Amino acid sequence: MKPEAGRMQSTGPMAWSPLGAQVLTLPCGGHELFYLSPLSRTTLNTAPARGGVPVLFPQFADRGPLKKHGWARDMVWTVVQERSTDSSAGRWVQQLNLSQTERPEWPHAARLTLSAHVQPHCFEMSLTVENTGGSAFAWTGGLHPYWATDDLLATELHGLSGAKVQDRYQPERAVEGNRPVRWTGAECERLYDTAAPVLLKTPSHTIELSMTGFDQWMVWNPGQQGAVALADLPDGDWQRFVCIEPVLVCRPSRLEPGQTFEGSFRVQVTA
Repeated sequence: MKPEAGRMQSTGPMAWSPLGAQVLTLPCGGHELFYLSPLSRTTLNTAPARGGVPVLFPQFADRGPLKKHGWARDMVWTVVQERSTDSSAGRWVQQLNLSQTERPEWPHAARLTLSAHVQPHCFEMSLTVENTGGSAFAWTGGLHPYWATDDLLATELHGLSGAKVQDRYQPERAVEGNRPVRWTGAECERLYDTAAPVLLKTPSHTIELSMTGFDQWMVWNPGQQGAVALADLPDGDWQRFVCIEPVLVCRPSRLEPGQTFEGSFRVQVTA
């Protein structure tokens, strides 16, 4: 049974939904880290929200035969640990167990564990995937945070200069240039083949992003034109976020029975 629609849960300063174990909002260092569409608030716990931090498993986007972004974000997870020390800190762990009969198109068993650790000026999140069945499987995916910004057109992303890139809308681009990544209002979907830390500078604050386990950054924003097709995004709200996602895409994680993958990202608010 799915939780009641429109209801958020909370752990310390963090609000989340049991559906997909999706973190929705988190004030940290005096700033809201994540964008959450106001049009998603009435459908919370019945559909993945447009915003926060969706979990992508066992397939990234439409790069394969399975459902786009997989189905972990469509399922209710179970809280296994929840602790709040005060209004600015806390720890939260949720799990999802998949049986080999859960999905005929993906006949494997796995245990997913998502953990979040909030401190006054930093936030850490990790995803663990354990093969609990008798057959090996390979998967792609990761975490899909919607980073909040007051104005995308005045936001910059540093740290990707010289990185190899697959650009959906400019396929001739093979390597990122020497300037910071900026947005113009056009659709943006770029997969950077690097796990190097990056720096996101918004008009109101700056955050440092780093990852372990995952090995690529996906940078996405629908732009003014692409946003028109997103029914759960208000007009103009494409300017209020950018997705910078720690992912596995080009090199799937292959897990033999009993093996485990762990990937994480860390956020430090510096201004």
